[in-house]
Amino acid sequence: MNMKTLAIAGAAAALLSPGLASASFILDTGTPTGTGGPQILSATQWLAGEFAVTAGETDQAYALSAYLTEGAGQPGDTFTFDVYAAGSGFTARATQREAPVFTSTGTFTANGWNFSSTDWTPTAAGSYWLALQVGSTNDTHGLDAPVEASASTGTVPALGFAFAPSSGQYTTSGASPIGLEVTTVPLPAGLWLLGSGLLGLGTAARRRRAASTPCV
Repeated sequence: MNMKTLAIAGAAAALLSPGLASASFILDTGTPTGTGGPQILSATQWLAGEFAVTAGETDQAYALSAYLTEGAGQPGDTFTFDVYAAGSGFTARATQREAPVFTSTGTFTANGWNFSSTDWTPTAAGSYWLALQVGSTNDTHGLDAPVEASASTGTVPALGFAFAPSSGQYTTSGASPIGLEVTTVPLPAGLWLLGSGLLGLGTAARRRRAASTPCV
């Protein structure tokens, strides 16, 4: 086995080795049981859950995800993950609410957990709302958000839930718990090993070229 094969094999083994990278939650409401009718995510109803960020969690990147099923929608339908600071007038009238501190497009791919494509890094500790919002019926005709058995399920339960009807004003009264996750996005240790392997390949190639070049 030559050096190139060894380096590639080592890099692949590093990437596939379990336990090299781990993730942690700052919000994890658990996989919904679907008890009772689902909440509807559409242009006329938005859904949200509240969570807390501590000072030690503000220098990490996070992925946002929601547990959704097809309902009246279909794969390819889009919605937004919007993160609002809790003190931004979130439950005030829509015209009085501050802009989200982060927004990312989510695409419904299949029944289950659907993720954002962009990482979010909070800039300050405190409470935030993760809101699922739809701009128009061109985005989605309506996705189902199965409800949780209770608001305290999951490894890191939400501080609360809210929904906004067609008025766009959020209310916490009567809001059902849904499946939401905010998860750290660690850099896999295997990527460092892969980089080292590729660097070794480049160095070996340069040495071989130098050795094979005739002296003049």
